[in-house]
Amino acid sequence: MAMAIATFLVLLLSVFEHSAAGESFDVRQHLSTVSRYGAVKDIAGHAFLPSNVPDGCSPIHLNLVARHGTRSPTKKRMRELDNLATHLESLLKDVKEQNLSLKKVPSWLWGWTSPSKGKLKGGELTDAGEDELYHLGIRIRERFPDLFNEEYHPDVFTIKATQVPRASASAVAFGMGLFSGRGSLGPGHQRAFAVISESRASDILLRFFDCCKNYKDFRKSQEPAVDKLKEPVIDEITAALKKRYRLNFTRQDTSSLWFLCKQEASLLDITDQACGLFSPSEVALLEWTDDLELFILKGYGKSLNYKMGVPLLKDVFDSMEQAIEAKEGNYAPGSYEKARLRFAHAETVVPFSCLLGLFLEQSGEFFC
Repeated sequence: MAMAIATFLVLLLSVFEHSAAGESFDVRQHLSTVSRYGAVKDIAGHAFLPSNVPDGCSPIHLNLVARHGTRSPTKKRMRELDNLATHLESLLKDVKEQNLSLKKVPSWLWGWTSPSKGKLKGGELTDAGEDELYHLGIRIRERFPDLFNEEYHPDVFTIKATQVPRASASAVAFGMGLFSGRGSLGPGHQRAFAVISESRASDILLRFFDCCKNYKDFRKSQEPAVDKLKEPVIDEITAALKKRYRLNFTRQDTSSLWFLCKQEASLLDITDQACGLFSPSEVALLEWTDDLELFILKGYGKSLNYKMGVPLLKDVFDSMEQAIEAKEGNYAPGSYEKARLRFAHAETVVPFSCLLGLFLEQSGEFFC
């Protein structure tokens, strides 16, 4: 297994270096599930052609399963950044006391503090996240104008979110965009709309990962093995950072600096501090470790990961069938659902995408 990992990493490194040689590199396109909605990876110019509705067809119903928008780090992650700041301060102190060269040390490290220092709570939807969902709502209405030309009713346009503030806030931001100019509230002519949430303990549609004990046991048992698979990459990059900056970084430092890079790039559009510590090829390897974890713990690595989403898939199909029945039965406008809009988490969207068979290329034996 170790030999297979090492061989794969060498191939990945060489392929990435070759592909990036003649292209401008934007780290914001390599942040895994921390990526902003607007950072569309591998799509440039006219490479993406949206599908068109065939002649003679018109949309009658829309189903949406979306992740919440960009959020702030959780309390656990904020503590990790605080610990990083403390350790970096210690490393820099050692450098000065030992009269080592400071030429290699990036200037931003001196006096650096966590961007979330002093915050007591975390995980909330950010201003950028609100903007992402607001404009997503506008784009969907523009893409399907005939679906949203009726007067709003919660049974016609159903909006659901998990019982987590960033998900429900995302639903609200989306609805404000979707129904903007359709009401009488304020100068923007907004309108009120309903967002429905189930209890976290019983939400088998959007938080199935919280309701399945077998999955929780599987994830807990596999997390150490996943960390072990990631270690060769982290160790290799840690050694490179030590040599490059003459600082005695640890494996934990490398992981925390990568997380800081993702936070700075996605929340603050800062790409020349923590992200600047890593070369493009190292970013590719760190992105691979994120994808590896997603694959094993949330994706195609184990069928349990996505089979939990079957109730959600049934809900999608049932709502579609009801819409088809209403259309064929010439039901009166306003008497049937035209959109079912759901807002959840990466732990919802990734398994559901796998259940649909999306992004599945040639299967391999690497993780058997």
